Amino acid sequence: MLVVFGGFGAVAAASLLIPAWRAAHGDGHTGTFTLTEPNGCDRYQPPQQRCGWFGDFVSDDGLVVQRHKELSGGLPPGAAVGETVAARDSGSRTVIYPLPDAPTWKEPAGYTAVFTGILLLGVVLLRPWRWARRKRD
Repeated sequence: MLVVFGGFGAVAAASLLIPAWRAAHGDGHTGTFTLTEPNGCDRYQPPQQRCGWFGDFVSDDGLVVQRHKELSGGLPPGAAVGETVAARDSGSRTVIYPLPDAPTWKEPAGYTAVFTGILLLGVVLLRPWRWARRKRD
């Protein structure tokens, strides 16, 4: 069970990590992200509070248009529908990353590490190297 859970989790987390890593290192298309719908705020009080946003991204050259994507990291309270922020699309299916390039890859990297650890623990507990020895006996 740990092998399956860890394997699926590691693949899913890696699928989030790759575009976040690319965005943090300047890959992808730069453009503007227009806020269209708030997605709630975290539990902290201002000024530490951050609010999530959905919106539309258009690249600087106009070739890339992404509708109803989430802005990674959110914005401070007070942001309003219709405002625009500089952003980057690095190929994620769901997320657009704000500029300047922030280390948003750290959270999915942590999840990838945890699920990979669970996968490895499951493999160690299964001890597949003993299966080969039993077949030879």
